[in-house]
Amino acid sequence: MNSHPTASTTVPTEHADSELITSLCTTGSYRTPEAGRRTGASRLLGRWDGWIYWRVYRVVARGARAAKHGRHDAAQWRRESEDLLQLMEAAGGTVEVSGMADALGIDGPVVYVGNHMGMLETFFLPGICLAHGDVSFVVKQSLLEYPLFGRLLGATHPIALTRANPRADLKLVLTRGQELLKAGRSIVIFPQATRSATFIPKQFNTLGVKLAERAGVPVVPVALKTDFMRVGKIVRDFGSLDRSLPIHFRFGPPIMPPFKSREAHATVIDFVRECLNEWGGTIDEE
Repeated sequence: MNSHPTASTTVPTEHADSELITSLCTTGSYRTPEAGRRTGASRLLGRWDGWIYWRVYRVVARGARAAKHGRHDAAQWRRESEDLLQLMEAAGGTVEVSGMADALGIDGPVVYVGNHMGMLETFFLPGICLAHGDVSFVVKQSLLEYPLFGRLLGATHPIALTRANPRADLKLVLTRGQELLKAGRSIVIFPQATRSATFIPKQFNTLGVKLAERAGVPVVPVALKTDFMRVGKIVRDFGSLDRSLPIHFRFGPPIMPPFKSREAHATVIDFVRECLNEWGGTIDEE
């Protein structure tokens, strides 16, 4: 079930200027350079969360303006994602991405299935996953109602769920998800009831693997630890930054079709659990 192809090492021409994409396409991994990125104002203000979030606002506002005028495309989204990643690096964050080589070797769309901690994965995963090809996210409808960010996100072909009716959400993901996959777009889905720094396997549903099984495409497990950005007290999505915590993204061996969704689901959970144990994450087995 876990056999997978050899990765390509060709850097797409449109991404050739990107340190992140170049590293992913040649090694399947990326790590924040030891030298850091603080220059100019970053040296003075990079430890102040308010200044970092002001710069995040500017990136999002630029994307929202492009979306408003119909100019927001994959290249723009990639640049925004990389800009946001570099902002967190400038703030003192260390980003580690690994295991992407096998996903890059797949010719065609995939379904990425992983745990969900906070807003950082929504920021960073586009820049990572677009190294493989076009991608859409399964998101909460409420995110599309955010000022600026909602407009930007709405231009990326998301699948928006209300979470009010699980049966309707399942039907929407299976229907719209298969349409996007047939069009060549990969799907990112976080099958948890809510974002949490604690991983609770029993709350991890089978929506992603069922979509992949129906569409006959590979599942790529994703484990992440993004509690570098804490849950906010006033605005839940934007809390204080804990610079002592590395930002981890790891992609597991693709689960190639045909497969049984139940077995694939167990494989994804085991992968996330193993990675979080290695990184010192919190797991609640209930």
